[in-house]
Amino acid sequence: MAHSLILGMTESGKTTLAKKLAAKYKAAGIHVIVLDPICDPEWGADFQTDDPDNLLDVFWTSKNCAVFIDEAGESAGQYDKAMIKTATKGRHWGHNVHYLSQRGSMINTTIRAQCSQLFLFLSGKNDGKIHSEEWAQDELKNCTQLARGEFYHVSRGGKLTKNKVF
Repeated sequence: MAHSLILGMTESGKTTLAKKLAAKYKAAGIHVIVLDPICDPEWGADFQTDDPDNLLDVFWTSKNCAVFIDEAGESAGQYDKAMIKTATKGRHWGHNVHYLSQRGSMINTTIRAQCSQLFLFLSGKNDGKIHSEEWAQDELKNCTQLARGEFYHVSRGGKLTKNKVF
């Protein structure tokens, strides 16, 4: 399964998109695991925690799950080696990990390189530049002009599209 980055400023729509993706996985019979610092019940997850250690225990004892790590910049920073492993080895467990963060630069470059999808919401100029270079998509620099709820979606080597979550 492919890993994904869901990035953007506060209240840009990234968590709304992630919850919609989680619901689609659940509808398809795929288990959903969530690390969310506020433990929002709207995730409808099969397993949800605010404790990265608990997430990692369930992650490595489960297979073929959709995993959402909210505030991934914070989690990845504190648990850098363990979170890098979720990206580099998680696919071997059949996991599809979604890393949500306000800024891509907060997420380790190894994790970013392991992701094959990017959902980029309203972001700063420097973030747009970084992502346009990493994803070879000049249009990502225009992320500073996205309205609330709008985002760019691109897969590695794929076509960039502009979408709305609300």
